[in-house]
Amino acid sequence: MQIAARSMALTIVFIFLGSLMAGFTTDYNSIEPKNLEEETVVQYPSQATSPGHVVFGQYISSDNCGHCSKQGGGSDAHHSIKQNHPDEYVYVTYMSRSFGDTDTAAAGNVAPYNWAWTASGAPDAYFGDRTDQRQSGANAAYTTYDQIFSSGGGMHSSVNDYGMTASISQSGTNYNIDITYKYTGAGNAAGNMKLYAALVDKDCTGYSYSSGIPHGYNCWMAWLTNGNTYKSQNSGSGSSFVSVSPTATSQSVSWTSVPTAVVPGGLSKAIVVGVLMAGNTVSVGGSSPHVYHAIDSTMGPKMDLSIPSFTASTPAGASYVRGDVVTLDATVANTGDLDYNSGGSVDFYYVINGNKNYIGQGTQINTLTTSGAAQTMAAQASFDTSVLPSNGWKTVFGVELSTSGESVTSNNQATTELDHDRPPTSKTPQVIGTSEVSRGQYFTVLAKGDADDNVDTIDTMSFDVEVSKSGMGQWTGAVVTGGDNILYLGSANEGREYSVLPTMDMPAGLYDVRSRTVDARGQTSGWSMATEVFDLMNAPPSIVPNQVSPVQCDISTKVDMTGIISDPETPLSGLSITSSDAAFVGWHPTTTEVEVLFAWSPTQGCPLGQQGIEIFMDDGGDYTTQG
Repeated sequence: MQIAARSMALTIVFIFLGSLMAGFTTDYNSIEPKNLEEETVVQYPSQATSPGHVVFGQYISSDNCGHCSKQGGGSDAHHSIKQNHPDEYVYVTYMSRSFGDTDTAAAGNVAPYNWAWTASGAPDAYFGDRTDQRQSGANAAYTTYDQIFSSGGGMHSSVNDYGMTASISQSGTNYNIDITYKYTGAGNAAGNMKLYAALVDKDCTGYSYSSGIPHGYNCWMAWLTNGNTYKSQNSGSGSSFVSVSPTATSQSVSWTSVPTAVVPGGLSKAIVVGVLMAGNTVSVGGSSPHVYHAIDSTMGPKMDLSIPSFTASTPAGASYVRGDVVTLDATVANTGDLDYNSGGSVDFYYVINGNKNYIGQGTQINTLTTSGAAQTMAAQASFDTSVLPSNGWKTVFGVELSTSGESVTSNNQATTELDHDRPPTSKTPQVIGTSEVSRGQYFTVLAKGDADDNVDTIDTMSFDVEVSKSGMGQWTGAVVTGGDNILYLGSANEGREYSVLPTMDMPAGLYDVRSRTVDARGQTSGWSMATEVFDLMNAPPSIVPNQVSPVQCDISTKVDMTGIISDPETPLSGLSITSSDAAFVGWHPTTTEVEVLFAWSPTQGCPLGQQGIEIFMDDGGDYTTQG
């Protein structure tokens, strides 16, 4: 088709309007769920008042005992007294499978223990190791045992003339257990005394009521027996309890052979119970006061260290890119009643597949006092994240204390998490609106991707967008601008809007578009490509308003059209140029020259000044749709 031009100095401006269309994608990236566990608590504590001394109780419960497990029932009532009077109540739960048979090995009826209690029925409770200090059944008001506790619980009148401590820690796969005792009264202590010593599970995680509701507290797991031995339901060789003779000098009994597996959940669940009772056996029963003191490892005075502060940080804050150095900072504090001078270490670690991996050599624990500047100390470690897996979503970092002689060790560990700032992923880009575009016409590309982590969002990500002649792989981003606008926020199709302006020197035909995602740390995804995604239309020849060299009057002259006539797809020599103007002589494609002759006229003479002629240019294209 021929294109007319009125003058060689004419400038033509094309204006194109495009419409926008939106496409959608169904690409999603899953995020790991987090499971939360709530701890059961007693909501309505008892109304018991202090008896003025420690009380020892023994509680019979069973898996199918409805009055044990109901809210405010037997288990809740014991626990609520312990909550209100933590240093005045020591109790052990004997948990059987059925209230029809309560004197079972699972409940604690294994030698050398003497089961002095009922063989059936629950809930049932005995105080002071006496059968006459008994409370059967349970109301639902958390108050079943208030009266018997507040009235003294059948303890011996000299209970306050004795002192005891109990502690438990862990060494490898065994516990380190210590019970100390001392007589502080006038005269002589009672004779023929045994040390009732037991290991209990504070949350009874080895049991569950048949109703499925929480299962009580302080369940018996093993007897601590003479000669550094123990006896549980299924293991241990203990055959007798320790005989003791309290004096004004503090004495202790220790165990180092009890496996941590005896208590489900290990150290965080284990409590040591110690009771001074007179008699030829443990237990005795009867109606005479014979329990002189009781202690468990939750009671003070305590030697206790804790970790009140622990942080893991990188230069980026609360996330890391593999290769970052993480700084771990911990504060260790003496939160007990006694100075700590037993040494030990502060050890940092990270967790992979549930396993601890220790960092460095650890930091020696100083002597920590109960007050003043020496009550706390700081420890720090650095960790190179290059060793962490590339596909992890986050990493758990931890710190723990290796100590000796503490009463409480459940607060000797702290953990925190850092999100892994993973490289982002890309999605296939889309052309929005018409896919047939012309030079000088902007069109829109929607670039999409996913953070693939819990760190970045579309607000912190950008995109590299490039185009190439289809199949050629000659990528360029020079014609791409924009990226400030976010489209389809919150949907699976969200992305950023980029504008592409094809240049005049780009050949016509189909083009590919590719994009990649760049996150806030400069990490890039791989390229995602859309092939033959837009068609650059064939452009008509055009005339550039350049000055033409002067021509002489009445002489045929050839004028070079190089730089004056151009076509993006067709070389100048490939164009067909014609004209009906009398001054037009011809077109010489091989030399790219137009030949003109401005003739002398008898009436007007030679034409002077600037003269224009109309020419027709044809590159073989069809421009009907372009007007």
